[in-house]
Amino acid sequence: MLALPKILLNSLMLSACVLVFSGCSLLEQKTTTDPQQPVQSQEPGEAPACPQPEAPAAQPPVVEEKPLQQPEQPALSCPKPKPTACPAVVSGDVTGRGDLRIIGQVEYVDVMPINMRKKARVDTGAETTSIDASDIVEFERDGKSWVKFKVEDRRTGEVSEIKAPVVRWVRIKQHGVENVRRQVVRLELRMGSLHDKVEVTLADRDRFDYPILIGRNFLQGRAVVDVSRKYLTLQKE
Repeated sequence: MLALPKILLNSLMLSACVLVFSGCSLLEQKTTTDPQQPVQSQEPGEAPACPQPEAPAAQPPVVEEKPLQQPEQPALSCPKPKPTACPAVVSGDVTGRGDLRIIGQVEYVDVMPINMRKKARVDTGAETTSIDASDIVEFERDGKSWVKFKVEDRRTGEVSEIKAPVVRWVRIKQHGVENVRRQVVRLELRMGSLHDKVEVTLADRDRFDYPILIGRNFLQGRAVVDVSRKYLTLQKE
């Protein structure tokens, strides 16, 4: 009774060993890879795909802006003013070359129509020469306007009358009083060796020291004034 079970136990043990051996062989065969098949390794999980950085969009080439160049303007060449040749100043009489005579601020002037000598103030600021006239009367002759007036010699009291055609009229502005209208005539005047027939305004100069005022229309091109001296033309004579 005891022997049978032992035999059975041995058989069972032998069968178990065979089974174990067979199982190991099968397991080895399954685990053995085919050398012709590629070995695929299993990974625990598929790794997320990392996003590849996008290539930057192609930027247009930067064009450097340059300031617009204005067309070159031709250089302007302004003509140089010609120097004005001033006439030489001499102390003698006026010559044909345009030399100027030196006169003082006060000179004697001869009114040629009546041959009367009167003192005159030389004023380069006055445009027109003027003379002290009284009893001015306008009249018409040959369809033209004329005027007659009186001139008095302050030294002797002698009064002379002059008649002359009216060249034009001027309006004199006076401070504090109404403007006055004056006649302009042409008279021949002489100052030393200087003489000419120029326009003369008829004015009331009774309140002035000098009955004649010599303006630029008599001086221009003839004389220069030395305001520190007087009666230079009389000394030459």
